[in-house]
Amino acid sequence: MTGNDEQPDVREPTNTDSPVRADPGRRSVSIVTDSAAALSHEILEKHQIQVASMEVTIGDETFVDGPNGSLDDFYTRLRSAEQLPTTSAPKPGAWMEAFKEASNLADSILCITLSANLSAAYDAARVAAELAESELPDTPVTVLDSRGAAGSEALIVLESARMALKGSSLDDIHERAETISKQVRLVAYLDTLEYVHRSGRVPKIAVWATNLFNIKPVMEFTVGRVGAIGRPRSRSGAYKRLVKEATGDLLGRRAHVNVMHADAEVEAQALLKELDERLECAEIFLTQFHPFMGAHTGPGLVGVSYWGE
Repeated sequence: MTGNDEQPDVREPTNTDSPVRADPGRRSVSIVTDSAAALSHEILEKHQIQVASMEVTIGDETFVDGPNGSLDDFYTRLRSAEQLPTTSAPKPGAWMEAFKEASNLADSILCITLSANLSAAYDAARVAAELAESELPDTPVTVLDSRGAAGSEALIVLESARMALKGSSLDDIHERAETISKQVRLVAYLDTLEYVHRSGRVPKIAVWATNLFNIKPVMEFTVGRVGAIGRPRSRSGAYKRLVKEATGDLLGRRAHVNVMHADAEVEAQALLKELDERLECAEIFLTQFHPFMGAHTGPGLVGVSYWGE
């Protein structure tokens, strides 16, 4: 991953019924997720979230995905790679290690994964949860398919982690996560469809058309709605479409916002600033795609995930 992984202007919700305890000690629930959520090391530590890392292979080299991954020059290498990198979900053993860490913090575990439609992460987590029945018999593990990706997954994970730190029950956190998974929306524009095509998700003719007419497709990934929602002929037009979608959905509501990018920090920072000025944000922060997601979208993506109270 290029650039820094800092999260400027990370703002926590302020209208909580009870504050997060400064020293929560052992609690009812601990949250585990995968590195596709692209949360920074600082956010993970603050919310005591455990992560199972994806893997990315370029040529004959395999690298660990995530905030502590070893692929700092990922997007530079991606631009010059002759073949698309291959990616793999966390294996059951990686999930088990995360579960063991989480079991030191809480009496039960809620594991929230990348959408099962995009990755084998959910299935591998389910296998690990079954193994945990014998290896961690006193710590039940519940696995939840976020049905989201990247920033949407991150927002679900963060809300769950805040509830866990406040001492909420597993049933309450699970219900809340399910509710948000049905509300959260992700919209983003791509610089090119080339990387999506190389992942086998769009035909070559679509790549040819977007490149010929300089189209920057605006895509949506939401439960029940996946695909292109706009085809602006410039990045500035695509940027304006993101603003229109987010403000149209969130004006008058307390907004939870995660602005995302894949090696396009300047535009992402501008989007964060504009949305922060135009919306009533309960939380707003910036994430850069870790290699697992960036390998499939390519560099240049700018997007936003959000839900409103």
